[in-house]
Amino acid sequence: MSDGVPNFFVVGAAKAGTTSLYAYLREHPQVFMSPVKEPHFFSRGMSGETSEPVWSGAVIVRDWDEYVALFSGVRGEIAIGEASPSYLDNPEAARRIRQHLPDARIIAILRDPIERAYSGFQMQRELGAEQSSDFLDAVMAEGPNDSNRLSPYLARSLYAPQLQRYLEYFPAHRIQIHLYDDLKADAVALVRSIFRFLGVEDRFEPNTARTHHKGGAMRSRRFQAFLKSPPRPIRFVSRTLLSERVRTSVYWTVRDWNMRPAALPSGVRRQLLPLVRDDILATQDLIDRDLSAWLDPGDREATGPTPAPVRPQGPGGRAGIGQT
Repeated sequence: MSDGVPNFFVVGAAKAGTTSLYAYLREHPQVFMSPVKEPHFFSRGMSGETSEPVWSGAVIVRDWDEYVALFSGVRGEIAIGEASPSYLDNPEAARRIRQHLPDARIIAILRDPIERAYSGFQMQRELGAEQSSDFLDAVMAEGPNDSNRLSPYLARSLYAPQLQRYLEYFPAHRIQIHLYDDLKADAVALVRSIFRFLGVEDRFEPNTARTHHKGGAMRSRRFQAFLKSPPRPIRFVSRTLLSERVRTSVYWTVRDWNMRPAALPSGVRRQLLPLVRDDILATQDLIDRDLSAWLDPGDREATGPTPAPVRPQGPGGRAGIGQT
């Protein structure tokens, strides 16, 4: 594959640590990551969506030339990539990536489906896109044909059919799958396994001390509203003195400070588990990982999951898929 187009993708899942993973990967001198973390080109861009994203600094790239321009800064890096979590649950993204970049490598990171859904719910509350304050009510209000791309919390947590699409279009040795629990337990080991998968120097150690774009509940909704829409004089001064990249970095740093851990409400996990149990079992078989911790009916904190037991892994980062 020639320089100037990506040769790997972090496809999701959303709310499973993709932003932290993007930040760690881009530190490597042999890795080039798109300066736009989530272009969403092969999902929302090619689907013709006209709505604009509502989160700070986000874009949707809709044109191939504009997309390729994101990688104009490549200067001989071995691994060229981007991280759009919408690529995992979008039904057309795998086919589109295969059509345009058939030799690409695919990286996915999966989180306990109920915790992932709850984290997504908290994010939509933060953005003002979710009006309900009750997570269970919001999930139960979802219909099987829910077309609102911002609200199908549990539907986006059904991983087996999403992974099957990538296995249909890409050989297993080009797909690497991790768990969010792995990232929380030992981020350096996880990232190094990705470096090996991508064929870059795996002794490089990124700074994994910071968690990027923390999930949880807002400490102050009023302060968050101020961050999203500051007074006109502040907007004018910041846009005059600061680049878009710096403004976005400042926003997320202050936003993360305004977040606090939010535990899954008592009893909700037990009620929702039957809705995802079959998919957990199917995903467990598909990726050959022990996901029994996800089947625990007890109440667990959404921001602090107990690491799942794992089976012995190959050098690719997990058994079965992604071995090199």
